[in-house]
Amino acid sequence: MNRSPLEGLDGDIHDVVVIGAGAVGCAAVRQLSARGFKTLLVDRGDVGAGTSSRSSRMLYSGLGYLATRYPIYQMIFRPFDMWQRLTYTRHVMQCRTELVKEMPGHLTRHRFHYPFRKGDRYPPWLVDMGFRLVEALGSWKVPLAYQRLTPAEAARSSPLAADVGGRLQGVGVFEEYMYAWPERICIDTALDAVARGARLRTYTEVKNVKRENDFWTITLGKTAPECQGVAKVKARMVINAAGPWVDRVPGAGGDQASRVIGIKGVNVMVRLPENYRGHGLEAFSRKGEPYYVFPWRDYHFIGPTESVFTDNPDKVQVEDAEIDYILDEADHLFPTVNLTRADILHCWCGVRPTSTQGGESTYLPVRLSEMPDKPDLLTLTGSTIMLHRHAARLIAKRVESRLGKRGAPPRGVIMRQPPDLERILTHEHVVRLSDLIRRRLPDGLDPDLGCTRAEKLSRIAAAHLGWSETRRQEELRHFNEDTEKVYRKP
Repeated sequence: MNRSPLEGLDGDIHDVVVIGAGAVGCAAVRQLSARGFKTLLVDRGDVGAGTSSRSSRMLYSGLGYLATRYPIYQMIFRPFDMWQRLTYTRHVMQCRTELVKEMPGHLTRHRFHYPFRKGDRYPPWLVDMGFRLVEALGSWKVPLAYQRLTPAEAARSSPLAADVGGRLQGVGVFEEYMYAWPERICIDTALDAVARGARLRTYTEVKNVKRENDFWTITLGKTAPECQGVAKVKARMVINAAGPWVDRVPGAGGDQASRVIGIKGVNVMVRLPENYRGHGLEAFSRKGEPYYVFPWRDYHFIGPTESVFTDNPDKVQVEDAEIDYILDEADHLFPTVNLTRADILHCWCGVRPTSTQGGESTYLPVRLSEMPDKPDLLTLTGSTIMLHRHAARLIAKRVESRLGKRGAPPRGVIMRQPPDLERILTHEHVVRLSDLIRRRLPDGLDPDLGCTRAEKLSRIAAAHLGWSETRRQEELRHFNEDTEKVYRKP
């Protein structure tokens, strides 16, 4: 696909400009374009290249959202907090059902286990009740199929469950889903939006957002090599969906209290015993935080951490202490496995944009906020890839309440064609080699992180995209640097 000069956008007027092409931004543009709004989606990088590509890849049922940091007996004295947790969990389960029904090719189903050990913070009866409640909130459409097994029954059905240490009182068993390819969910959603009439511009940085009369003027600049130009576009409304970067968008950030608190999550990919393959585990760490063992092809990844991160999300990196914590918890769960750093394939981390209350404490629900001095500039916080469609509907309804409903454009047939390599390069907004390997092809999720085929794919991309040999070599260097930045080797 030949990219037109950025200045070709100069002077364009849109109903809505969406900043951030993560899962939420892509879904919002899809919703808005389907409702007849003229919409532009911009991102300083590629589609789905930020937080959406660094998640824990689990289509999570939401049990952990019911877990409180205060004593159980205080639940009855905090009804608003519990109502928020129940509402959030209901949205999670509704979105879980929606994705399983509509995007089954992007998901894999697995058998997960929840160990009940003597001395755990949450007693078995309360966890049982939590699972039943979570399943009921999902209207039973995509059941968890939860059941409690005795330790002997669980050991017969799963070697992973058999090796759980501690004084095991029982094991809960349920069905859960993993994202087979979370990045592709973002890509397909963005392409669907384009097919409905939206415009997409990646590697386009927002330099400034300024209110002028009844419009917002958004100044755009380039961030990709061999791209030129600047542009100013106008919009009646602006949606800031930049995830943990929302307060850093020039002119659209938080001028006073921040609207997000970044929560850093680290995951570690390891090779566990072969007979664990395909089985997962959900538990709570000794600190009372959610802890998972996720099945991933021949491997598992374990974690995550849950820590506040206040620095620029661009600078987030996996720290030694975080790796040690995750390995220590794994050894506590499976004392006979004896994981060490030699068992680690690679690690990665991301920053989740949790909403705040007054810039200090966290606020669980997805929030669409607006500052008094910035009318029609809305900021979305608190969503995960799990809730991206729910967040998009909130955005679309708010836009309709401000701009009025539009007649939906004629519904054409959106072709779902197999993503062969030639079609990807000519129709899927590939700008850099890392776009192709990490987010258009599954190679980036292979154990070698796509490095084995990078040379071959760079030559194919160069032939289709008109890269010079100098540019091709630059793309290979950039891909290797990006790999080292995103994935830490032990």
